[in-house]
Amino acid sequence: MAFTIDQDALNCTSETLKSESDNLITVEKMIKTIVRTYALAAIILASLNLNAQTIEQVEKQLDAERFTAATKAITDLAVANPTPENLFFKGYTILKSPGLNAETIKMAQAAFEAGLAADKKGSPINQVGLGMIKLASKDINGAKAIFEQVKKDTKLKNTDVLYRIGEAYTMFSHASDPGEAIINIDMAIEKSKAKDNPEYYIVKSDAFMLKNEGGDAMNALQYAEKTGKKLGKVYAGMAKVWLQGKNYNEAEIAIAKGIAADPTHAPIYKYESSLFQSRGKWNDAAASAKKYLDNSDGDCKAKLRYAKLAFVSKDYKNVKNTIEEIKDCSTDPYVYRMKGIMSFEENEPAKAIEFLGMFIKNLPEDENPAMDYGFTGRSYFNLPGEGEVRNLNDSLGIINIEKAISLGDTTFNYWGDLTSKYVKAKDYVNAAKYGEREVVGKKKPLASELARLGTYFAGARNWAKADEYVTKALEKYNNTWPAGYALSARLKSYQGDSTYKANFGSAPLYEKYLEVLGEGKTDPKNAKDVKDALKYLAGKEFQVSKNLTKAIEYLEIFLKLEPENEEVKKQIEIIKATPATTGVSSPGGGQ
Repeated sequence: MAFTIDQDALNCTSETLKSESDNLITVEKMIKTIVRTYALAAIILASLNLNAQTIEQVEKQLDAERFTAATKAITDLAVANPTPENLFFKGYTILKSPGLNAETIKMAQAAFEAGLAADKKGSPINQVGLGMIKLASKDINGAKAIFEQVKKDTKLKNTDVLYRIGEAYTMFSHASDPGEAIINIDMAIEKSKAKDNPEYYIVKSDAFMLKNEGGDAMNALQYAEKTGKKLGKVYAGMAKVWLQGKNYNEAEIAIAKGIAADPTHAPIYKYESSLFQSRGKWNDAAASAKKYLDNSDGDCKAKLRYAKLAFVSKDYKNVKNTIEEIKDCSTDPYVYRMKGIMSFEENEPAKAIEFLGMFIKNLPEDENPAMDYGFTGRSYFNLPGEGEVRNLNDSLGIINIEKAISLGDTTFNYWGDLTSKYVKAKDYVNAAKYGEREVVGKKKPLASELARLGTYFAGARNWAKADEYVTKALEKYNNTWPAGYALSARLKSYQGDSTYKANFGSAPLYEKYLEVLGEGKTDPKNAKDVKDALKYLAGKEFQVSKNLTKAIEYLEIFLKLEPENEEVKKQIEIIKATPATTGVSSPGGGQ
C-alpha cells in the first residue's frame, strides 16, 4: 500500500496520544522520520538531476570542442556513477575527440564493454558503441552486423539506438555510409514521440554533407532550428554548409545568429575565421581564430588546434609563438608542415625543405603528403645556385612536383608555374616541355593556352610541334585569331621540304590571314605579318601561277604600307620586264 510518512503521522489515534509524555516522544520520532525520508528523497532527486545536468554539460563541452573539459567531466562521472549511460558517453567522448589512434580506440572500447557489463540485461546503447569501435577501426561490415543485431534486439523501437547508429555512420570519414545514416535517423524521427531533438536533424545534415547535397543538409538544419535548442551548434552547422557552397552572405548571417545564441560555442569562431579568409581579411580571420582559442580548453591540444586555424589565417607570428609554447607538450607532426610552409612563404627554402621532409617522414595515418611534396619542389627552385648546383636543385624540384601531381595535389598550377619560370629565363625548350604537360592535363584547354604553347615550341625551334598546337588553337578560335594563320604559314614553311617551299605551300594560309584580317591590314601592329604575306603571295603568283598581274598587285599593296622599300620596287620592275610565259626569282624569297 502506498503512503507517505506525513500521512502516517497525521493519522495517529487517540491511543497513541494517551499521555503528554508519550505524545511528545511519538511526535519527535515522527518528525525525525519525516526529515530523514525527505532528505533521502532530496538526495536521490539531486543525484538524478546532477547526473542529467552533467551528461548535458559533457555534450555541450563536446559540441563546443572543449574536448579536455568534456573528457574530464565524463571520466569523473563514470567513476562516481558507472551506469551504462555514463560509460557509453565516456567511450563516445573519446571517439569524438581529435587525435584518435589505436590506443584511444581501445580506451573507448573498454568503456563500452564496461557499460555492457554494468547492466545484467545488456545495454543496447553500448552495443552501438562497439559498432562505433568497428567503424573507427575501418571495419564497416563488422559495424553493420552489430547495428543490425541491436536493431533486431530492440525491435526498432529504441529511438536513441537508431539515432546513435545514424550518427555512427557519419563519425568517421574513412568508414562512413551516409545512406544508412539517413535511413536510421529517419526511423528515429518517425518513432520519436517528441519531435524536438535537434541532434536528429544535425546528424541528418551531416549525412547529406557527406553526399555533397548542401540543399538537403540545410533543410535538415532548418528543422533543427525550429526546435529552439542547441542553436549555437545549429547555426555553426549552417555556417559550415553556406561556406562550403561559397554563399558567404548567408554564412555571415548564420555566424551572427550563432554568436548571439551561444557566444561560448568555439566552432562558430572557426567558421567566422574561414569567412574572413574567403574575403582576404587576414587580420580579422586571425582575431576570430584567437576567439576560438579563448572559448576552447586553452590547454596544449586546444593551442595546437588554434595554431592550425591561425596558420590558415596567415597569422604566422602567433602561430610561431604558439608552436614554441607547446613544443614540450605536443608531438603532433602537423607542426612540421606548418613550419615548412611558413618557411617557404618567408623565402627560407632550405628550412622549408627540412621541415616538410620531417612531416613526410612522420606522416600521420590517412594523410596525403601531395601538398608537402609540392611545397618541397617549389622550395628547391628557390634555392640559390648556378651551373650544376642549379641543375641539381631544379631536378630535385621537378621530382617532388611530379610526386605532388601524381598524388593528386591541386594546390598550385605546378606545370604552369614551371613554364613561366622557364619562359622568364628564355629557356623555351623547357617552357614548351612543361607547358605541354599543363595543356595535356586539361580536358578542354583554352584556345589561348594552345596558342601560347605553340609559340613556346616555336621559340624552341620545334616547328612541327609548334604548328600542331597553333593549328589546334585556330580551330578553337574559329576565324577570330588572324595572326595565327600567318604564324602557321611560317611554321609550315620552316618545316616543309624543298618541294613544299618551291610550290609556296603556305600560300592558302597567308590568303586566309589577309581575308580574316580585313580592315586590320592597315593597322601598324599587323604591318610585319601583312607585308610578309603580300611578298609570299606575290612570289607564288609570279613563280608558280605565272600570274604577273596578280604578283604586281600584291607588291603594289605592299608599297602602300612601305612606299620607300627599294627592294620591292625593283621586284615590280623585274616582273614587268618578264615575258608572260616565264618567271624568275621569287619576290617573296620562297621562304
